[in-house]
Amino acid sequence: MLATVTLGLGACHPDETSVRLAFEMRSTRADDARLSFYVSDLAMIQGQGRVVPVRLDANAWQNDGTAMVALGGKTENAVVFGKVASGHYEAIEFLLGVPFERNHGNPLAAAPPLNVPAMFWTWQSGYKFVRLAIGNDWSFHLGSTGCVSASAVRPPDEPCREPNAARIRLASDAPEAGTIAVDLDALLAHIDTTVDDNCMVAYAESEACRSLLANLGLDPATGRCLDDCSAQTVFRFAP
Repeated sequence: MLATVTLGLGACHPDETSVRLAFEMRSTRADDARLSFYVSDLAMIQGQGRVVPVRLDANAWQNDGTAMVALGGKTENAVVFGKVASGHYEAIEFLLGVPFERNHGNPLAAAPPLNVPAMFWTWQSGYKFVRLAIGNDWSFHLGSTGCVSASAVRPPDEPCREPNAARIRLASDAPEAGTIAVDLDALLAHIDTTVDDNCMVAYAESEACRSLLANLGLDPATGRCLDDCSAQTVFRFAP
C-alpha cells in the first residue's frame, strides 16, 4: 500500500529556496489504513544545528505554522506549500503535533487546518496530533494528556502534563527535496491490532500504547521525547 503527499513550493523570491518533500505511507500489515497527522514548526537544519524555519502558505490544509497530512482516506492532502531562506541544509525537523499555544483554541473559529472536527477532542485536551484507523476495528489517537482547566470546554492556562508531541529530525544530503517514508509496520511493531484494544487515552497504562509512543521516540510516562526522539522508527528519508 502506498500513499503520497507532496510538500513543495511555487515561485520563490531569489533569496528563498524551494522545499519539496513527498510523504509515503508504507505498510505490509495494514491494507486498509487511514492516517492523518499534524506537522508544525517545519524547519530546515544547517551546520552546527542552526534552525531555519519554513514558512507555510495559507490554504485549505495549512496555515503559516501547521499543516495537516492525510493519507489513505477518501480525501488526501496532495500538496503543501511553503518557503525557506536559501542556504545549505543537512536535515529537516518538525513537531508531530500542535504546539501548546495553538492547541486549545475554539475549533469553530479556527482557520484551516485546525478546523477539522475529526482531529479535535475538547478545548481542554486540544487536537489529535495523530489519527490512525485500520479498517473499522482498530484506532490510535495521539494527543496531549494531563491538561488541567475548569472544564472540558475551557482551555488550560499552563502546558499539559504529557504533551505527547514528538519532535522529528531527519538527516539528508538534500533534505529540501527528498521523500519521507511513514512506516506503519515500525509504528505497529509488537502490536497485534486484531487483539489489542484501541489506543486513545491513558497511554502509560496500556502495553500497546506504550509501544506506540516508544516507536515515536516518546516516553509514555511523561509524554516527552527521550534523547530528542532520536529512537523513533516511524519516519525516515527513503532511499
